[in-house]
Amino acid sequence: MIHFRKIVSLILISSLMIIISAGCTSSGPNTANPSPSEQPTPTDNKTPAEPAGEDTEKPKSGTIQISLRGASAEVWGKVADAYMAKHPDVKVVVDIKPAEGYREWLQAQFAAGEPEADFVNTNENSDLNEDQKFVDFKPWLETENPYTGKLWKESFNLDGMGVNLDDPNLQTLQALNFESVQILWMYNKEMFEKAGITDTPKTFDELIATYDKLKAAGYIPFTIGGNALSLWSGQAGWLMRIYPDQYFRDYVELIKSKPEDYTYMPNIDDNWKFDLSDPYNDSRSKVSTNELRMYQAIKNKVGPYKVEGHPAWREVMTNLKTLFSYAPDGFMGMSEEQAYKLFLTGKAATMVALPSSYWQLPKDFADAEKTGESGGVKSFDFGFFNMPSMEGELVQAPARTIHIYTGFYGFVKKNAEQTALNVDFMMYLTSPEGYKVYLEAVQNSKDASLNGAPLLNDIELPEEMKKTFESFDAIGNTEGLNSPGNVLARGLHDYQPSVQSYIGLISKYFNDEIDVDQLLKQYQADIDAKFEAMLKERKKELSDIENPERQPPVRQ
Repeated sequence: MIHFRKIVSLILISSLMIIISAGCTSSGPNTANPSPSEQPTPTDNKTPAEPAGEDTEKPKSGTIQISLRGASAEVWGKVADAYMAKHPDVKVVVDIKPAEGYREWLQAQFAAGEPEADFVNTNENSDLNEDQKFVDFKPWLETENPYTGKLWKESFNLDGMGVNLDDPNLQTLQALNFESVQILWMYNKEMFEKAGITDTPKTFDELIATYDKLKAAGYIPFTIGGNALSLWSGQAGWLMRIYPDQYFRDYVELIKSKPEDYTYMPNIDDNWKFDLSDPYNDSRSKVSTNELRMYQAIKNKVGPYKVEGHPAWREVMTNLKTLFSYAPDGFMGMSEEQAYKLFLTGKAATMVALPSSYWQLPKDFADAEKTGESGGVKSFDFGFFNMPSMEGELVQAPARTIHIYTGFYGFVKKNAEQTALNVDFMMYLTSPEGYKVYLEAVQNSKDASLNGAPLLNDIELPEEMKKTFESFDAIGNTEGLNSPGNVLARGLHDYQPSVQSYIGLISKYFNDEIDVDQLLKQYQADIDAKFEAMLKERKKELSDIENPERQPPVRQ
């Protein structure tokens, strides 16, 4: 469940930042801390837990602290109450953290010792993932879920989640993504009508023409956050990744697994052929890729993995600057909350959003805190359209979007007893019984909405919700691929020193302090300078990419 105002890096980073620079639960910041009596007791036992044959009749006891990023305390409070009703000796503490600064907060928790938090979002901290600081769900999926009587893996649509338990590259599974998200455009229908716009744009040129009409009519055409968080893992970062994808779809031919590679999977790779007409042709369920070949291409500046002097990079960055020029003055320092307020209060005509807006926007019209108006604001009719496609000789395929599994739910790795309790909570949440509690809490809340059809088996959605999700057309997904758009468009592969350099450079570019050629030249120099350090953070060495067919050694 992701609120489109509060999303930060599905990605994914992701991974979505990874991914998407974009997945989390929704609502406004909640910085309230649990009372001393609710504080979980830290343990000195650091032994990682493995699934054990625990006596399911033994009463469960202990404390679980939920410290998700920007989530709804109301929703998770309902889930916590339901779980505690089943297990009276368990205390579930809901201690939601703001989206802003979440990465730094979680990093500091580990730096100070063992975090008090248990249930967290894992996708903003690649170094913590590399150091395996979170529980590995993979062995637990082979155990029985006591709330369904089936193997836990049978609770999930693993294909939809992009999880292949037989994939040799999947050494650990430190996050569960059983929710979905699709990035769309949302627009004010009344503004479009008053500006004489009769249809939603299908191409990028049509989008710019639409913006010219809206601007002439006195409206802000486009609102978006432009602070560092948005430029990396938020809404601006989404667009910076989505549009280069149109120009570099053939990247997969460069980094696909070869028969001699340790990543090669004959059951899928033997039958794969490059097909630009299929927006899912490069998905992990259809072809395997070798990240070492991707790193090799970046180091050697091969094809689309070289930004300096590349005409396609030049064109897409020029187009993106044109797009962002229709954002309000001063947007570069604007938060996503501030950007959303411009749309909510009828000042801006369009913004990027999620399907959850269908339910959330009517709630927010009446919210004085979000609108800044006592009693809320007058509602208006709104609608959605998909990513308009850039066109031209250098464009290889129509626009795709970020349409992914998300959630990035994980647990801090602690002792065996605590891990077993935490996993039991997750098994309850992902069962029909637990998810029904969650879904009803979302429907009744003021600060949360469901973004897309859940990737859980044996659950039922309300008919209206089901039909609404089905109405959003699938145009393909860019998230989770080792494509140039994901690994180069907003910092080198989410390596934070490079991300900071990118934010500085793109800010100068959008503010007309440097031109597009200077941007690409300086950014290429930064990529080259930080490449080896990025590899080391990901537990790789330069020697690994000299022989990409060989599996790198496991490094601590």
